[in-house]
Amino acid sequence: MTLIPREITMSSHDDLSASERLAPSQTLTLLEAIDHHFATHPACRLLILDDAWRADPHWYPLCQALGAPRVLRESFYQRPWHWLKSDYAAQPFEIELGRPWRPVKPRGVVYERFDPRLRQRLTLRLCDAERDLDRLHQWMHCERVARFWQQNKPREAFAEWLDHRLAEPHRLSLIGELDGAAFGYFELYWAPEDVLGEYYDWQAFDRGLHVLVGEESCRGAQFVDAWLTGLQHYAYLSEPRTDRIVLEPDAGNERIFRHLERLGLFSLREFDLPDKRAMLVMGTRHHFFGQVM
Repeated sequence: MTLIPREITMSSHDDLSASERLAPSQTLTLLEAIDHHFATHPACRLLILDDAWRADPHWYPLCQALGAPRVLRESFYQRPWHWLKSDYAAQPFEIELGRPWRPVKPRGVVYERFDPRLRQRLTLRLCDAERDLDRLHQWMHCERVARFWQQNKPREAFAEWLDHRLAEPHRLSLIGELDGAAFGYFELYWAPEDVLGEYYDWQAFDRGLHVLVGEESCRGAQFVDAWLTGLQHYAYLSEPRTDRIVLEPDAGNERIFRHLERLGLFSLREFDLPDKRAMLVMGTRHHFFGQVM
């Protein structure tokens, strides 16, 4: 079952003066060209498609969904198009718990997008214990990673930890790849079922996020922009009822807060988790599609 998102749209008071016309491309499909233009022209809120695009197979779906030839940035990025690789099933509510039954986890690649600014293809796929154990074990022994994850254990003990994480029904463990090369480990989880749910006023479809960049060559603001934007985009596309993303990074991890705020994830307050002094960080669908994507 595919759900249609409640789109964030511009009102009659919004400024559409920053509109531009999109001419045909010799190398990009229509969807790729729109994505590329919006990504490389952050001030552009509205694209007017040239009539020469009518021969592209995506012209008619764009007309149906968005009213092409006028394409509004906020509406364009809230449709799954070619980025989302697997649909989530419907989530009926468990009345007594006040939250939904979570769907069966997807398999394989769940999200893929070519980042025009980084000029690399970001892929998010499900973590596989057999395939990824050695790589993750190596990353966890990096001093920078071990400081916050505290999983620099012997291989057998770490394997048990990873198996437990992969088995948890509320947690989606993902490997991030750039042009096919793994660079990071990410956990996207249903916040109400996690320990974090005990420390804030959650909504039923809130998604939590844990992040780990293991490859030194993939550190830096331009990489963070690519994978953190992609993770948020995937979270909102895969469940249209998700309105908020929450994080609980170590309050002492000052470096990460600059990146989070730039990408629409704002610090709210410090609090104590069993294993650390944490900062509650939150982003919203409205801000993400209106100001970040």
